[in-house]
Amino acid sequence: MRRTFLGLVTTVAMLAAVVAGTAQADTIRVMSTTDTVDAGLVDGYNGIPGIKALFAQWESANNLPSDTLAYTGVGTGVALDRARNGEADVVITHAPSLEKTFVSQGYSQEAYGRAIFYSDYVIIGPQDDPAGVLSSAPHDAVSAFEKIAQAGAAGKAVFDSRGENSGTNVQEQVIWGLTDPAVVPTQVAANAAGDTSRHEPVTGGTAWYVKTTKGQAANVQQCATTPNCYTMTDRGTFNRLVNSGTLPQLKVVADKNTASDRGGENLLVNPFSAYIVNPSPSGGFPVGAPTPNVPAATRFVDFLTSDFFQNAVNAFPSASDPAFHADAFPKVDATVPTTVTAGQPATLNVTLTDRLPGGDAIYGIAVQLQASTDGGNTFNNVGGPQRTNQSGVASFAPVVASTTTFRVTTARQFKWSPMAQTIGVVAATPAPIVPPKDKTPPTVSKATLSAKKLSLTISEAGKVKATFKIRKTRKVNGKTRTTYVSVKSVTLFAKKAGRISRTFAALKPGTYHVTLTATDKAGNVKTRTVTLVVKAPAKKKTTK
Repeated sequence: MRRTFLGLVTTVAMLAAVVAGTAQADTIRVMSTTDTVDAGLVDGYNGIPGIKALFAQWESANNLPSDTLAYTGVGTGVALDRARNGEADVVITHAPSLEKTFVSQGYSQEAYGRAIFYSDYVIIGPQDDPAGVLSSAPHDAVSAFEKIAQAGAAGKAVFDSRGENSGTNVQEQVIWGLTDPAVVPTQVAANAAGDTSRHEPVTGGTAWYVKTTKGQAANVQQCATTPNCYTMTDRGTFNRLVNSGTLPQLKVVADKNTASDRGGENLLVNPFSAYIVNPSPSGGFPVGAPTPNVPAATRFVDFLTSDFFQNAVNAFPSASDPAFHADAFPKVDATVPTTVTAGQPATLNVTLTDRLPGGDAIYGIAVQLQASTDGGNTFNNVGGPQRTNQSGVASFAPVVASTTTFRVTTARQFKWSPMAQTIGVVAATPAPIVPPKDKTPPTVSKATLSAKKLSLTISEAGKVKATFKIRKTRKVNGKTRTTYVSVKSVTLFAKKAGRISRTFAALKPGTYHVTLTATDKAGNVKTRTVTLVVKAPAKKKTTK
């Protein structure tokens, strides 16, 4: 299976053609989670450009207005609430359950948020790890929380929760909801708005469970100053704090949840989505609130889902250890033959899956196959689009006349943005030269027969089957009747055109009908019947 992650493209070219020279530069109000800010992704990190600098580069390269980003980092719940108040043009969040409510209330301009990237959560704790998480549950978040709770109840540990309805807080509460009630008594989280999947330890007398109501980095930094403290944060924020030398007290004790453990492989995965705020939501905005700027917001979200930014985020802060992983497009795997006989179809199978770890097959996406015979300079559609089946597979069988580069494209569907991805090159090999089939049957001539030998001439290599019938006469009611009786068959073989013969046991004298069936090497057949006479041997003269 050939796997590629090549030219992913979005609607940039079309967008540039429409707005270049006509749109005015705007201030785009972005309400985002603190994770992106605290990880350095917004302003850059150690000389590596972040979102603000990359957006300016992208707009300049595409002849777009030089917009200004007014970027505010808050928890997901607060970000969505402030967007409902008309304080944002774009929202970047990482709490799917809260985002679902935001969309259902009509505050999103699009039916789905756009996937942009994902990170992962880590559970961190003291270097001496008094709860024993690293030794007993390094890849089992639910068991890790149970260990921390048991140590907390024994006065040996503290857990700092952000407690302010951020994406991290929501996912933390989901994990508490998966713990064993006999180990960790829990209740529906106070800020869960009735969402029974979100729990927190029962607070009555639970001194070890602390709600800091702080942002991502601030919560980690407070935990670092608290003896025996554990917390949950995103990997990017933790790595940045560690690399700055300000976090020697804490280490990762659990991450990368095992698929077979409670919550599955995605329990600690942290997917981010971007939403363009609807200027006319059914719930409306407060009186006097500014109207969201959809064209400007669209420019920014198109940047986040562009090939340019997706490649950049995969290498932030380094390609070997990225804090985030691009997620705007489906993962594409394809099986493509390297060669096919010219004029014959090539079987191409394309599989789309979600890029999240352990991602599912993507069902129902329309996939368009395109072909290029000029080395990928221009592409044309091959037939109509095919929708992926329940296994995420779309199959194609294009006829290949010459060496062809194939790619697949998708339009914006569900949470995924438009893309185009090359899947392989099929070389067309010439069809074997097949000489015209010989349709001329062989001919037999100049047949002669003696008592022990048949000779004849054949026009080409082949074989001749000879069937002998002798003529017999008899009187029936005073009339002479003639019949022919089969006496033998022989086969003659010729390696080439010319005279051939066959000897056999002596035939009786008489008149014979000899049927000659000639077959050449191409399978052509011709039959003819000849009448031949076998003479009686001459009587020896006696001497008187």
